[in-house]
Amino acid sequence: MNSNEVLARAEAVLQRHGTAPRMEQRVRAAQRRSAARKAMRIVWAAMAILLTVIIAGFILPTGVGTTGVMIAGLIFLLVALGVIMMPGERQPDAAALPTTALAQLPLRTENWLASQRALLPAPAQRLSDGIGLKLEALAPQLQTLDEREPAAAEIRRLIADELPELVKGYGRVPVALRREGVDGMAPDKQLIDGLTVVDSELARMSEQLARGDLEKLATQGKYLELKYQGDVLG
Repeated sequence: MNSNEVLARAEAVLQRHGTAPRMEQRVRAAQRRSAARKAMRIVWAAMAILLTVIIAGFILPTGVGTTGVMIAGLIFLLVALGVIMMPGERQPDAAALPTTALAQLPLRTENWLASQRALLPAPAQRLSDGIGLKLEALAPQLQTLDEREPAAAEIRRLIADELPELVKGYGRVPVALRREGVDGMAPDKQLIDGLTVVDSELARMSEQLARGDLEKLATQGKYLELKYQGDVLG
């Protein structure tokens, strides 16, 4: 299959999900939450310093004076700078996904995939948005699924192991080799192929869970046949 056919398949999948970049929205929402928390910390620091200056003004016989105000201002600037330099929200960790409770796994995987979105080529980004939608839909279906069910192991294998390994394997490829690859194996194309398989597998799993076909889900898993798990993305 050539690159044009791969892109056509990717676009066909995207049409089923719409074009809203849901994962990008999640990343931006996380950034806004982080910025809001930092702003609140700066406000609280300013209030604490102001209150300290007011109290000191009443206690000290000569008040705080110009020097005191300057010192308070310097302290505030240092505190504000420290808050701004603090890291934002902790990035999701793919290594924690295999041990995450099944009920929480889809959203944890979606959050991790959202954190990787900027590293993916544009068609893969849009595919990852569609996968994110399917993970959101899958989450409530797993709330009552027993971890001991073979179907649970099938789902966990796909979204906690195979999907992260696909994306991480792509990330390990040098940027200069991602479009062309080596020996005709283009990582960009392979990534899109793999994400397309993940997308269709998630749709199948969700449909079978909705029908209660747990046995069929456990025995008819197609798995990711990642022929490029070896030299190119390995």
